[in-house]
Amino acid sequence: MRDKDEIICHCQEVTYEEIVKAIKNGADTIEKIGDATEAGITCGTCIEDLEEILEEEQAK
Repeated sequence: MRDKDEIICHCQEVTYEEIVKAIKNGADTIEKIGDATEAGITCGTCIEDLEEILEEEQAK
């Protein structure tokens, strides 16, 4: 389990908690997560983590 305050997207300083909240509010693709949080829109390094979090949340 990740810490809710863990920074997932360092470029935009988006936390794990913010990403999970976006997913729970309907962001069901990486693009929608980016629209909701700005994660993954700058350098793309966090895309793999975003995909992992999205899969984990969708499996719940």
